[in-house]
Amino acid sequence: MQKAHSVPEDAVLEASNINSATLLATDYLNHFNEVLMLIEMLPSMPDCAEDVFSWQQMSYCDYFLQSTFKGKDLAISIYEHVDTDLKSQFELLIGKINEKVFGLIEAIAALNGDMSQSNFEPIAFMATTEIRPLIDQASALINGSHSETDWMLAVDHPTAQDEIDRLFD
Repeated sequence: MQKAHSVPEDAVLEASNINSATLLATDYLNHFNEVLMLIEMLPSMPDCAEDVFSWQQMSYCDYFLQSTFKGKDLAISIYEHVDTDLKSQFELLIGKINEKVFGLIEAIAALNGDMSQSNFEPIAFMATTEIRPLIDQASALINGSHSETDWMLAVDHPTAQDEIDRLFD
């Protein structure tokens, strides 16, 4: 991919944690990782539901506008230079993630305040098996290593709850 002269050199991009090939930053995925972690923690920490309800979708540029990410201005300014096909794939994938997150938020709301662990376990499982692979696929896309094996292995990743349980074992 040939870059326009208004795109900084690779070293500048890499110093800002922006992939020089795709012109995207994985930092954006923190927006989804945070809500995913909260949903995964619901079986043991039902009070996290309020934080899940307050989550709002944000576009790539909107996320960086409010971010403390060191390269946020650069991430915003070069987004318009991202390859059109790559950007379309990326935005389609982000749309799928948003749809899955909002589906789980609706499922939590449908519990009508019944915060029992047994109600949250299937929701946390769905988050892990449906949202985490999409986030991993988006990460692979951002890093220019988009292949099925990169994101399909995501199911084997530990959940936030697994990590918390391990701390208390």
